[in-house]
Amino acid sequence: MQLILGKHRQDFDEIRRLCLICHGLDYTTSSFSDDEKGLRLSNSLSSAVESLISSNLLSLAIALRVNIYQKVIKFPNYELGKSSSLYYDNELVERAATLKQVIDKIIHADEVLKPIVPDSLRNNPLKIAIQFKGTEFGRKKWTMNVILEKFAEEILLLLDEHEAIS
Repeated sequence: MQLILGKHRQDFDEIRRLCLICHGLDYTTSSFSDDEKGLRLSNSLSSAVESLISSNLLSLAIALRVNIYQKVIKFPNYELGKSSSLYYDNELVERAATLKQVIDKIIHADEVLKPIVPDSLRNNPLKIAIQFKGTEFGRKKWTMNVILEKFAEEILLLLDEHEAIS
């Protein structure tokens, strides 16, 4: 009997597609406003945005995780210093998060928070991170900040570098 599926497969083009979607979602959500000048975030729109970001970000994290566990991506400890930082709440020492830490924490987060950019900062190059919070092994509370637009860019560059050396 011929198999249709022998193992999970998420190729780099699928990861790139998900990166581009997440990049666009982060860029788009940065234009929401808390006043009458920009696009207002109604309850219905908020629900749709939450679903879009969650489903695509989780799909991206799972696709990356599959490639790490199947040893297609060979550097899970690559630091994502331009996009992601992590600290444990009892230490309060912020450090760059690794690729594996970012994807694991995205998947296991208890809370996912992204505020609307205040209008006073709207024309500032400052990026508002998505904040993930959770508990490691039921005891150690952590907080991870990810600028989704920069995370997607780092992953796209990482995939290109991986293919160039393979």
